[in-house]
Amino acid sequence: MLRSTIIRSLGLMAILAIGLACEKKNLAPVPEELQKQIALGESIFYQKDCGKCHSLYGSAQDAKGPELTAAHLAEDSLLAKYRLYHFESSEMPPIPLTHQEISALTQYIASLHAKAYTTASLTNRDARCPVCGAEVEKAPAIKNSLEASHSGKFFYFECPDCKEIFLRDPGRYSKSGYVRAE
Repeated sequence: MLRSTIIRSLGLMAILAIGLACEKKNLAPVPEELQKQIALGESIFYQKDCGKCHSLYGSAQDAKGPELTAAHLAEDSLLAKYRLYHFESSEMPPIPLTHQEISALTQYIASLHAKAYTTASLTNRDARCPVCGAEVEKAPAIKNSLEASHSGKFFYFECPDCKEIFLRDPGRYSKSGYVRAE
């Protein structure tokens, strides 16, 4: 009895491991260095109390600074980087940051759009948005006209903003770190 239970359990674990391995192969992995930068940026965001002025996921109606999940910030991290380097030309309070901290913060800000628009209930994640890296299911993306082709390859998006950004410069985004090499 115990032996058959152990064998069934091991079989179930093997099936789950194969399923997870297959799922991971379908998505372009987020590079480890980028994951580290995003985590560091998130840590700095909370250490420096940036949430006092900036809203995440529409959380603060009275936020003084811009909503940080906006697609244009995911697409153009140079804008956020410029603001952090030149805070004196904005209403942002002076916050001393090193070059490394600014780079990490901009990576974190760029990642927020994907987190805001990735549906938690995705079961068949089989693509990544080439603009922000959000996990996407191809079938619903097609149904909602959130796909585009470039150079004979199809790309799928989690929101209309990312599709619009992609269409402005498909050559750039078709080579993003989020696109799986076929």
